[in-house]
Amino acid sequence: MKRATIWMLFAAWTGVVPSIAFARQTLTTTTRVNLRTGPWSSSPVKRVLRRHTQLVWNEVMADDDGLLQVVAANAPRDTGWIAGEYLVEGTAAAGHHDGSSPATACGILRWPVKTMSDADAGAVNRTPKGADISTLIAFPAPQVRPQNRRANSVEKTEFGVSGDVIEWGLEADSDLHLVLADASNSSRTIVLEVPDPSCASGAATADRDSIAQTRQDVLRALGTPPSGVTALSSPVPVIVTGVGFFDFGHSIGHPPNAFELHPVLSICFRPWRKSALRAAARTRSMGGAVGASHATPRPTRS
Repeated sequence: MKRATIWMLFAAWTGVVPSIAFARQTLTTTTRVNLRTGPWSSSPVKRVLRRHTQLVWNEVMADDDGLLQVVAANAPRDTGWIAGEYLVEGTAAAGHHDGSSPATACGILRWPVKTMSDADAGAVNRTPKGADISTLIAFPAPQVRPQNRRANSVEKTEFGVSGDVIEWGLEADSDLHLVLADASNSSRTIVLEVPDPSCASGAATADRDSIAQTRQDVLRALGTPPSGVTALSSPVPVIVTGVGFFDFGHSIGHPPNAFELHPVLSICFRPWRKSALRAAARTRSMGGAVGASHATPRPTRS
């Protein structure tokens, strides 16, 4: 582990990763992935690891590139850096399940933030702010995205937005992944993520209950999720609320700034009247919040 120690000291000195991080977790790769020599996506590749390789993580992460420092579980001297989006805690499910059973694997990369379990979760404004997709994809992506803190004020805001779900599926980290498109321009999209509640054990009870209800609503409306993101036969209009989040940006449906609502905290599949949408547009133009007297109606449960 001498090389790992050197990397930790160097990275801490340069500000790339936290200077204190000693906990260890066992991780699994979800696909073939590059083991790199350093904490940057441009670092040289040491070798390619096969899917389901077991690794140990010391909780050191490059906050600006999403790479995690790991060591092969069966080779303690084989230290390197891997893109955190390709790792899960536990064993990645080899088969398919319907998304309603207990999770077999949970995510790693910024997982506390994704599940409202981070140190800043209490600072999230739970009064949804009306927005449209064009506004959300125009936010500048933060350069630094910490593992256990919110990157900026956008990540402390719950947004309400309408659009069409055009693709969805079950991911290796047990999230339901939905692609939400602008109803007037399907090329403008953001990602909606609904965690498995069993992967959000660190969240406040109210937040975890909202995640669980939203997951049930999605499964009730769309059925059994495909493994991997798949196009729907026709767009499904929805109104959703969820917390702003910036991922590291390689998933299907991501805009250039990798904006997501993660987690989604409510979803409504019912059709709504055009008058309600016009009212929502007026509210957005005035900078109003969802839930105000002329705001987008907050989804009600089926």
